[in-house]
Amino acid sequence: MIYLTNDALDQAVYFEMRGREALRTGKSFQQVYHGLLGNGVHEVEVTLKKRKGSVEVAFGDSALFCFVEEDALRRMLEGMMKEKTVH
Repeated sequence: MIYLTNDALDQAVYFEMRGREALRTGKSFQQVYHGLLGNGVHEVEVTLKKRKGSVEVAFGDSALFCFVEEDALRRMLEGMMKEKTVH
């Protein structure tokens, strides 16, 4: 579990990795990570796709985003992937 920030109610917001896979399509190669983003009350599934210096973050709608900005979490997850915090 990786701590990201606190939400508006001062609850910790975290990312918990549930799995990863490597996908190869033609000559390109990408890592796909699956996990949960939450604050202990609300959680949402997250898919992170990393390839050649870019990161795609996909998650659904959640009440979590009433307490913390969706764009801020997206930037934090992208930064985490670029810094190789996730193994």
